[in-house]
Parts: sequence; C-alpha cells; structure tokens
Amino acid sequence: MTKTKKLDMELPKEGRFISSEFPILRENLTKIDQAIADVEEKIDEKAPLKHTHTISDVADLEAALKGKMAADKTFTFADLSDIEGAQDAANNYVLYKSSNNNFTFGSAVSLLGAHQHKTEDIVGLDTFRAKLNEDLTAYGRLKQANEWQDYNKFTKKVTMSDGLELISNSSENFTHHDHSVLGFMGNAYVSLSIMDNDNSSLSIRHNGEVVTSLSATGSKLKGPLKVDGDLIYTKSQVDAAILAETKKILKKALSNKVINWSALVDAELLYTQDGKIQWPDWVTDKTKVEITAWGGGGSGGSSWSYGGGGGGGGGGCSVWYGYKSSLNGHEDIIIGKGGTSVASHGATGNSGGTTTIGKNFITATGGHGGGGAYYSMSRGNTYYYSGTGGTGGIGGNFGWATDDLLGLAKGGNGYAGTNGIEGIVEKKVVTEVMLEAIHQEEVVEERQKVAFLQEKQGVVLGAEVPVLVGMNMTAVLERMVLFL
Repeated sequence: MTKTKKLDMELPKEGRFISSEFPILRENLTKIDQAIADVEEKIDEKAPLKHTHTISDVADLEAALKGKMAADKTFTFADLSDIEGAQDAANNYVLYKSSNNNFTFGSAVSLLGAHQHKTEDIVGLDTFRAKLNEDLTAYGRLKQANEWQDYNKFTKKVTMSDGLELISNSSENFTHHDHSVLGFMGNAYVSLSIMDNDNSSLSIRHNGEVVTSLSATGSKLKGPLKVDGDLIYTKSQVDAAILAETKKILKKALSNKVINWSALVDAELLYTQDGKIQWPDWVTDKTKVEITAWGGGGSGGSSWSYGGGGGGGGGGCSVWYGYKSSLNGHEDIIIGKGGTSVASHGATGNSGGTTTIGKNFITATGGHGGGGAYYSMSRGNTYYYSGTGGTGGIGGNFGWATDDLLGLAKGGNGYAGTNGIEGIVEKKVVTEVMLEAIHQEEVVEERQKVAFLQEKQGVVLGAEVPVLVGMNMTAVLERMVLFL
C-alpha cells in the first residue's frame, strides 16, 4: 500500500474498483481540509507582510545610530589612515599630485618620461651578453658570416645532433644533387625536397636506423605514418578492415533483428497458467488487442548407448489482431504444457500440449516428441542409430493479420527438433581370425574418434545418457560440428 509522505494518505491503486476508492478519497479530503485549517490558524498569528515599527521598539537601534558619523562629514588628507585605490595600484607605484589637485598613483618611469642609460650603468649586462653568446654557439651559431641561399649543395653525408643523418647513396661517380632544406625541428623531423638526375637515393637515418629512403625506383618510409593527425593504413591493414566489416554486415543481414515489442504497446499481459483474461480498467470494446499464443514444446527422445535421442519440435505460434469486441467473449485460456521427459532406452519423446483461447477461437498446437535412439545387429556387430527430431506444432495468423493490417507479430508453425548425434559403432570382435583382421583397422579408427571427442567435449560417449532434451541436443550437435 503506497501512501504520501506528509499526510500519510493512501494513494489510488490501478485495478481497484472505483467504489472502493471513495472511502479512501473521503478520508484524504478530510485530512487535507484539516491541514489547510491548521495553516490558516498559524498565518493569523503572524504579523502582516507590510508593517512598521518605531525606533524605540527596536532594541539598541537608537544607541547604535547615535554612535555614527554624519553622512556629510568631510576629511582632510592628513586625517586618512588609508587611501582609496591603493590596493588597485601595482607594486612600486608612487603617489603623486595631479594637475587637478587630486592625488593618484603611477609608475616612476612614467613620471620620469623618456630617458637613456649608459651601458656601464646597467648592472649585469656584460655577464648576460656573454652567456647569450655561449648558448648560441652551443646551438650551432656560425663562427663567421654566412648567407643561406635558395639552393645548397650537400655531398654524401650530413650529420646533425641527436643521431640524425642525411645520407646520399649514389654511385661511385657522384652526380649533382640539389637539396632544399626547409627546416629541422626536434630529434628526427626533417622537411626537404630532392631533385636527382640519376638513379641515386637519399636516406634519412636516426640513431643508425633508416627512417626514410627515397629513390626514383622505389621509396620506403618507416611507419606508422600520419597525415594531418590521421593514421595512414597499409594495404594489409585495409584488407583486414574490409574483411572484418564485410563479416559484420553479413552477420547483421543474416541474423534476426530483435525488437522490443513491449515498448510499442500500452499494456502487456503474460499468462503461463490456465485462467481468464483480466482486462485493465481503461480497456474498451474499441481497444485494439493482439493475442499471441504458443503451444508447448515436445520433449526429446531418449538415447541408447552411442545413439542420441532426437530433439523435440517447437510449439506452434498463433496470432490474433483486432478490436476487443471482436473476441465475442472468447477470453478463457488453456495453456499447453511442454512434453514430459522420457527415461527408458529408445523411448520417443512426448508431444507438447495445445494452447487454446476461448472455444477453439485461437489454437496453437504443441511440438511433437523427438524420436528415440535404436540399434540393429548384423553379422555379430551392433549398430546404434540416433533418433530424428520431432516436427513442430501448427500455428498461424488470425483476424486482421490476414487482411494486411498486421499487428506487432506474425504467427507460424514451430521449428522441427534437431536429429540426435550420429551414433558410433561399437565393433564386437568375433572369434574368426579372418573377420578380426578385416575389422581391426576400423575398430582402432572408431575408438580414436571416441577418445578425441571425450577430450574435446568433456562428454563420456561410452556411457548411457537416459534423456537429452531438444535444446541440449542442439547445443551438443553444434559443439560436435565445431570440433569435427
């Protein structure tokens, strides 16, 4: 029972009869009326929003006012303990009198105006200048005058700091190379243009490792390479990306799209037991209704030694779509139960029950039971065979769904169950020496298969499994296919 936090009033509840809501509403209105009366009583005790007081009515107000200075009192500069604006002035600013007889702050430089100093008057200038020249020399300052031209000739090898080298791998008869160096930044970033008139090449090497090799016949670049911050993919990377995307598209195209049908309707009622449809209070005869009924699934057949039982068939699905009034009172529900399991060797699974709405107004039959495993004997050998899957139940579309006014779902027959795993033949070694020689190789091969499946599956195939239901049988079959 849900109640309000303040007045502890019980809230309305969906599905409750309206007649039962009136006593609760009457009690809640009484509580609200009493609460309003209490609030009004408290308000009457308060002073009006707009009211006045005399000075004498306010404690200590008159004494506080007498201790204040007059609003029109004036001060001289000598009377002030602080000056307004002092905190806004920069450090080392000075106070000076301006032309309008007011005092203000300014820098000493601005007061002095334009002026000059001798070199010897500046403390530490010579030391700073010597240190600056030393730093420039360390960064490659030329010792004599030099003018960079538009094009400069470099022969064979140029070595720079941080292990960066430019190497021209030309032939013995070195021919003319023009290299325009645009700039060197950091440890291994070089921007240059190369104009060759023969088949020689230029390599950029960093710490002994070739970073870039350029030639007319073919060039190499050590990656990863970026252009405007974006990585450049190699052919193998592009091929792998295309293959992965193709697999995703195919998987999406071949798989069923899962839709949240519940989010597309105003209400959803789910029944798993026999009963009658309980309509919400707001449902009228003109409310559009969709009913989906599933039959019970069939149980799987029983195994027998190496033979597996077939999976049970899925229940049929029937859909009806129309107005509530079109049901004509067919509101009783009978739920078809799933087929019960079987335990005896080679037994056929039981069929699922039929789900019915009304007097056979809507029906969805159950799936058939899976076939049981069986065996046969021939020439002293025992052969085990797996059961077949049970057929699916019958369903379909009813009402408007057959008049192109489709609802959210479509009916149809249930899927058939999967067949059991193919049995492995257990050879009975006979006494005749000739027959034993003929079958010996087959026996070894079959037992190797058993050992392989036991290792990969973790399933002892030689043991007798009394029951394998349809879904479990499918899972085992899929795993078998993957390994075999």
